[in-house]
Amino acid sequence: MKNNILFIIFIVVIGVCTGCDSQTDIYEKYIVPNGLIYPGPAQNPVAYPGNKRIKISWLRGTDPRVQTARIFWNNYTDSVEFIVPADVDTVSYIIDPIDENTYSFMIHTYDNEGNKSIPIEVLGAVYGDNYRNLLTNRLLKSTYYDGLDLKLNWGVAGDTEVETLVNWVDTNGAPQSMEVDPAESETVVPNFNLNEPLSYSTIHKPDSLAIDMFQATPSEKMIDPVILIPKNTWRSLSLPGDMGMNASYPLTNLWDNNTSNFMHSVDPVTLPCTFTWDMGLKAKLSKMRIWPRKSNDDRWTRGHPRLFEIYGSLEPNPDGSLDDSWILLGRFECVQPSGNGIATPWQLPTSEDIALSDNGIEFEFVPNDSVDPNTTVQYIRFRSLEHFNPAAAPRILLAEISLWGTLVR
Repeated sequence: MKNNILFIIFIVVIGVCTGCDSQTDIYEKYIVPNGLIYPGPAQNPVAYPGNKRIKISWLRGTDPRVQTARIFWNNYTDSVEFIVPADVDTVSYIIDPIDENTYSFMIHTYDNEGNKSIPIEVLGAVYGDNYRNLLTNRLLKSTYYDGLDLKLNWGVAGDTEVETLVNWVDTNGAPQSMEVDPAESETVVPNFNLNEPLSYSTIHKPDSLAIDMFQATPSEKMIDPVILIPKNTWRSLSLPGDMGMNASYPLTNLWDNNTSNFMHSVDPVTLPCTFTWDMGLKAKLSKMRIWPRKSNDDRWTRGHPRLFEIYGSLEPNPDGSLDDSWILLGRFECVQPSGNGIATPWQLPTSEDIALSDNGIEFEFVPNDSVDPNTTVQYIRFRSLEHFNPAAAPRILLAEISLWGTLVR
């Protein structure tokens, strides 16, 4: 019995040894003597977007065996190979040209025996015409021409905006340009020639790492110099012959940008009557709006001028004469929709009449044979000729006046 057991053990040992020899034979062809060699891979790769090109950079590492590198993209169907300098800390290569797209780049390094590193992936974007065609210029909210210089009021710059290039022609006919920082909200363009267009174009950087910038298609516009004439420099000017004023309702109420209060002449006045003010600046007028007092005691009745004239001057005669130191800028008529204000007897204004006067009655300065609104003026004279409700003793109660025109320096 003991001999049988020993025989069985002997047979098993022989079988195991035979099995080990056959397994060695199977795997022996896959064994690489001394092991596989992997050169040091690219470290911390970064992709820098560009215009139909891209820069790929990484830290070289300390492996002295690395001799070349190869960058693959489009699922290894495209690639570029180059020598890796031994004396640099950072390896960089610009792939140029390359189509606009977003890519996955795979980087392999190689030694002089052809051994390659494990692949290192980096994602990167390439920009081009499609991106450029989507770009817009910075919003130009408004312009203000002061008679010589042009002020530009910008909207908030977008995240990709680097600067805006502004081009213009000055008053001497010479081309000029400037660069506007995205943090700048107002820009003064000096000596602007109104007869030439303003051109501006915004430069964009699509990514903080981008190696190229893109310029939006330039915007070009002619500047309309007509503005609402600022009232902060206006002051009363009482000339001989001007009507008297109620001290509680001074003439300055006429330009305080508040249509709820009003100026009030003496009561009554003798027609025609005048009042005068100094704008404190020079302008050519193009449009005007007046607001009568918001009360049926005066709108479309005795406190409301129906026919009036506007004169302008640069140097009025101090004796108050309406002589050739004054230029007639326009003759105007307030037209009431209902006509109730000149009816006999006078009738209350309608809701349409009230809405018109409360919103302000607008007039344009139109040149003709006897009127020259293109004249540069600083002093304005209002001359009232006839009022509504002519049967009542006239007076003047106006809430506000605004003028539009081109400033002159």
